[in-house]
Order: sequence, then structure tokens, then C-alpha cells
Amino acid sequence: MMKKIKIKSILTVVAGFFLVTSCSSNFLNTDPTDAVDSDKVPVPENAEALFNGAWYNLFEYTSTYANVGYRALQCQDDMMASDVVSRPKYGFNSSYQFGDVAIPSNNRTAFAWYLMYKTIDNCNTAISIKGDSEKLRQSQGQALVLRAFCYLHLVQHYQFTYLKDKNAPCVPIYTEPNTYTSVPKGKSSVAQVYQRIFDDLNLAQDYLKNYARGGDNQKFKPNTAVIHGLLARAYLLTGQWREAAKAAEAAREGYSLMTTTAEYGGFNNVSNKEWIWGFPQIPSQSDASYNFLYLDPMYVGGYSSFMADPHLKDTFTEGDIRLPLFQWMREGYLGYKKFQMRADDTADIVLMRAAEMYLIEAEAKVRDGVELQQAVIPLNTLRRARGVGDYDLTGKSEDDVIKEILMERRRELWGEGFGITDVLRTQQAVERTALSEEVQKIQVDCLQEDGTFAKRNPLGHWFLKFPNDKPFTPNSTYYLYAIPEKEINANPNL
Repeated sequence: MMKKIKIKSILTVVAGFFLVTSCSSNFLNTDPTDAVDSDKVPVPENAEALFNGAWYNLFEYTSTYANVGYRALQCQDDMMASDVVSRPKYGFNSSYQFGDVAIPSNNRTAFAWYLMYKTIDNCNTAISIKGDSEKLRQSQGQALVLRAFCYLHLVQHYQFTYLKDKNAPCVPIYTEPNTYTSVPKGKSSVAQVYQRIFDDLNLAQDYLKNYARGGDNQKFKPNTAVIHGLLARAYLLTGQWREAAKAAEAAREGYSLMTTTAEYGGFNNVSNKEWIWGFPQIPSQSDASYNFLYLDPMYVGGYSSFMADPHLKDTFTEGDIRLPLFQWMREGYLGYKKFQMRADDTADIVLMRAAEMYLIEAEAKVRDGVELQQAVIPLNTLRRARGVGDYDLTGKSEDDVIKEILMERRRELWGEGFGITDVLRTQQAVERTALSEEVQKIQVDCLQEDGTFAKRNPLGHWFLKFPNDKPFTPNSTYYLYAIPEKEINANPNL
């Protein structure tokens, strides 16, 4: 058996590569994520393995059954926002009540922090390799993209938006591999973190200009479309409207929109023509699929805790291909059959879709002052694909159109991890409204675990204020992730 080098954690970053072996023709061959093969040293030939290890760590690292990789953070972000109703079972019930990541001593708080910084450290190792071969540069380009992705997550969650205060202290920036002699850093400003993101993505664009993915099972590897998509997000977050629109248009090029309910339901196949970036799962490598147990309303058992706000369903119009996916489920909660496990209990994870890019393009153009008839063209392209007509601009102001685009984001991106970050980005408040007494008295047919239907009273939002009993407000610290208590105690520079 090959000798393993065990990795020990220190201060801000758990040191180590969490390596996997080089990518096979099908997918990732993985070694244990708490050990490094003794022959996987940081040399050019192992750059691809280093990126694969960073990627695998981001999605497969587990601290508890409810904390499985980055998909768990996406679930948490939507559970904290306006349109997911928690069926109070196992899973993310504490997130719905703002009772985890805002608390420094919470386990999920620590998980969120270390997941990002372990992945960043793995990327730093790949990026630090010396050499100038095309293959090395491409692997390093992918590591740069993944590092930028992690910092984009951090800057959106650990401080308020750039447009509120770009100079506010945010999180530490690390660009070198962590060693036992590394000195932990203090917080960089929001603006500095964004500069790091833009620098990484721009360099990656050069490194990956000749890179072509080898098929859908390689969709986890960033290419120039993914870079454009991340740039579009970052430009939107920093108010660079014209650049956001251009990057979004470039990202979606070559990706068509779904037009039927059959295509839209499931959200579990990386070969979907709309997916720009995603993580394929196979039975032997499927830890990230575990999160679907919470999202799939058809799953039998206590896990399916993600239900939809009936008020959200009311914003859909007849003919919308997404509308048939709503179904009343057990106990009277409204299920949204957007995410469903495959027969083998796996489900691919989506990270970026063309639909999001159309919405970014439309929003950026309106905010940039583009004439409204032109600005809503991307929005209408998406609406037509979803089976609804063009947005009626009669009597509408720019603010009205922005509100509609943000509402369409809520409909379209439900469950994909944009809930609380959109609340923070737009400096709005979470919106939760209980069902009216009249609606609560209506009997609806609810699908039970045994496959039969039973009459139930409909249920909706039940946690309507912050834990301190105050109403939801914009720019609340309850929306932000806290730095873990152990990290603060270990790092005197924070």
C-alpha cells in the first residue's frame, strides 16, 4: 500500500492538499480527503490532481450529515431567505430560524469557514507550481477560477455588499500555500477581496483561452464560459453594469434554454443544455447528492425539509412550464418538484446556468440606463422559454422593471443558493408572510408517504421575525456568516 502523509491543521487554514489522483476518462478517482499520497508533491505533472483535490474537497468534505460540501451552503442560503418554507424536520431548520451561521460557536459556522479556506489553500498549492507548459497553465487556470469562486462566496457572506461600503473589513486573503510557519492574516476590505477575484479571473482567462472541456462529465472543470459567468456576478455585485451585461452575454453563448416541464423537473443532470457549470455524481462518488434528500419533496422520510412558500407559487402565471412542478405534500406543505433524486440516489449539482446569465444581463442593462424596450429583451427571452409572454412595459418605470427581474430571479433560481445573497446584494429585507386565515381553512389534497392523498389545511411560513423578536430588516447581521469562535481565538490578527 502506498504510504500516506497525514495532514494537521493550524490556525486559519487547515494545511494540506486533500489530493485526488488525476482525472480518469470517466470521472474523478479519489484518495481519502484527509491524506496525501507521498508521490503527489506539488510538481507540474500533478497540477491537475491538485485542482481535482481542491474541487473534491469543496463538494465532498463532510462534518455532519447536514454539512456535506458546498451544496449544503447553497441550501442554507435559500433556507435563510424568503421563498423556502422549512418543514421542521431534520436538516436546515436552524438556518430557517437564523440560528446557525450567525453564531460564532455553531458547528455549521465552522464548517462554512473551513470548507472555503481549505479549498483556497489547495488551489494555492496548484497555483504556486513553477513551470510554463500549456497543461500546467490550464490546470492552474482552473485553480484560479475555483479560488475566485471561493472568495466570491466569502465576500458575499462575511460583510455587507460592496455598494454599501466597499472599504468595510471582510475576510483574510491568502494566495500562498499554508505551512507550519505561515502567519495568519487580518481582514482585507471588501474592495480588496473583489480585486483579488478580478485578478484571478482575468489571469485564468489567459491561461484557459485554448482550453476545451471533454464532454458533460468534465463540466466541473471551469472554462472561459464559467469565467465570464463569475465575472458577470462580480460585476453585478460591484455596480459595473455595462461589464456585467457583456460578461453575462458571453457566458451564455452556446447554451440554450429549457422549454418544457419535463426538461425543467429534476435538476439532477449535468448534461442539461442550460447548465454551464456543474458537478456530476456517480454512485461511488456521490456525497454531494445527499443534499437532495432535503430538496426532493417526493423523498419518503423526515429529510425533505425544503418546501415552497405558497405566496411564491401565486406569482407564476398559467402556461409557465414550472407551475406544474408544485404539489401539495404531506402535512399540508407545498412541494416544488424542481430537485429530485435519480433512481440510483445520485443527483448532479448545478452551479451556473444560462437562465441566470439572461437575468444578470437584463438587470444590468436596466440599471445602466439602457432604453427599457432593449433592456428587457434578455428577460423576455427567458420568459418565452418558460412559456409566458413578454413583460408588459406599459406604464412601468425602471424601478418596476428591476422589481420584476428580481422576482423572476426568485422564481427561476429557487433552491440554487441565491436567496440570502440577493437579499444582501440589493440591501432588502427577507420577506415572509404567513398564510391568511381564509387560506388556512381551505382543504387541499396532499400526497402522503404511502402514495395516497389526504385532505389537509395548507401550511406556509411559520418563522416571521428574527430570533430577537425584531422584524426582518435590510442589512441585518443575521444575514451574515460569523467568523468561527475557534478561528478568532487562534488568529490574533482578526
